[in-house]
Amino acid sequence: MIAFPLWLVPAVPLAVLVLFPVPALRLARGALVPLAALPALFAALADPVPASLRLDWLLLGTEFALTETGRSFLAFSALLWALAGWQAVRLLSGDPRRDRFLVFFLLAMAGNLGLLIAQDIASFYAFFALMSLSSWGLVLHGQGAAQVFAGRVYIGFAIAGEVALFAGLAFGAAATGDLALSGMASAEVPTLATALMASGLLVKLGAVPLHLWLPLAHAAAPAPASAVLSGAMLKAGLFGLMIILPLGGAPQLAAATALAAMALSGLVIAPALGLVQGDPKAVLAYSSVGQMSLMALGLAGGLAAPEAWPVIAPALVLLAAHHAFSKAALFLGVPAVWATTTGPLRYGMMAVLALPALALAGLPATSGWMAKDALKSALGGVPAGWQIWLGAALFVASLGTALLMLRALVLLARAERKPDVPTDVTVPALAAAGLVVAGLWIVPITPHQPKPADLAALAPLLLAASLALAGLMLARFGRLRLAAMPPGELFALIRVEAAPEPVLALPGPVRPSRALAPRRQRDRLPRPEQGALALLGIAAVLAIVFAVTPPSEAKFAPPVPVETG
Repeated sequence: MIAFPLWLVPAVPLAVLVLFPVPALRLARGALVPLAALPALFAALADPVPASLRLDWLLLGTEFALTETGRSFLAFSALLWALAGWQAVRLLSGDPRRDRFLVFFLLAMAGNLGLLIAQDIASFYAFFALMSLSSWGLVLHGQGAAQVFAGRVYIGFAIAGEVALFAGLAFGAAATGDLALSGMASAEVPTLATALMASGLLVKLGAVPLHLWLPLAHAAAPAPASAVLSGAMLKAGLFGLMIILPLGGAPQLAAATALAAMALSGLVIAPALGLVQGDPKAVLAYSSVGQMSLMALGLAGGLAAPEAWPVIAPALVLLAAHHAFSKAALFLGVPAVWATTTGPLRYGMMAVLALPALALAGLPATSGWMAKDALKSALGGVPAGWQIWLGAALFVASLGTALLMLRALVLLARAERKPDVPTDVTVPALAAAGLVVAGLWIVPITPHQPKPADLAALAPLLLAASLALAGLMLARFGRLRLAAMPPGELFALIRVEAAPEPVLALPGPVRPSRALAPRRQRDRLPRPEQGALALLGIAAVLAIVFAVTPPSEAKFAPPVPVETG
């Protein structure tokens, strides 16, 4: 064990916030934002693993430790936060609201990285809530009509998920008397408590039908925020589900069937709705719905076949890491395309972005092919009844992803250059594309040797190319055009009418006294993000109250037998 204090993982991003009230440190704090994730990366890659840490004075007794699964999630999450922070500092360099965005960015980073090392329910929930609520400020950053509407939908789902997660954790702790997060997977936890916890985490996972916030938020947020929302924060839901679900115990066929139904729905809905989007970020968001549905299918397989869970778990970690790197490269590539002029530079950037797109589609010899082959092999141990449709589901997943990637690349290739976007935003995008190739060798994950590729492995890609060519021919000779649909599905039907301009009031009479002269008050614009700050303030006050209140030793203590004479 090495003497690396794990509390630095969430503490360093929070410590950088101290620099923001000082105007003279604007350049320094901007440079430190991407570096704030490096302690988490060091802890994840350290060998041997840093020692666990317990702080009895914090909350209900906070414990930090790195499990094998936690190390993998922490490694790729830290890399994504560093690259997204790098691009955010440059992309928003001329934005007057840049510092506010970076404050929310650091808070969400601290929450995301902190929950991956939390071993007790109180700190896990606190970090999870910090991540979810702070992300509201990232979605609202542009303050346009689309951002405000997406923020309202996001915060509604986020609060509903937080309430369900808190209720489930509290119910489970009360029933078992155990405050350890791993204890929530015990057979003693009531079914209702598990259902509540799973519901809260499935909201963050973006599982159908709890995914409605996801396309709106990804399309509204700046590209660096979308990169971490898709690449890192969605994986927090997967990470939590891998801990609290009773995986590896007795078969849970009813829960497995319900989760499999949600996953299959996502695999079908994602390409059907993503292909009619006109915004490349919305297309990538629906692709995330499909990819996370594939991971939910792996969880369903673990519930149905507990004996196969030791093989399914590393396959899910491999799939999560691959998706994180590929999707972050594509989201960070959106501003990189905006910054390049049409011609060789644009063609070169599109060629770079084709790499993560092909990896997500499962092209043989890519990380996507390796991850999907690992999951397919691991799901071979599920009940025989599942094998009938499992192969078809994996084929549909690859076909849908390939079609969505073609659609996203076509929209990006047509994007106009934005002169106000700095050209150096391409560097983090190129680095993320490099992680698509080398990232799986950096992250501490169980290696997988895929089977040799055959013609059947290329069938989804060939079919996707054929369908795209047929669509192109219809558009060219049949003069058919695809009508773009706004993201949000049911919420796309809702439109908020602009408020009418206020009628100008007549000026008041001129009075000799200056003190009595009517003053024209400055119009105050609504600031929805103040609600997020209020919620974060309440959470901070509650944390301080818990910290200064001495814990009761009698809490969760077994009854003391009374001697009778």
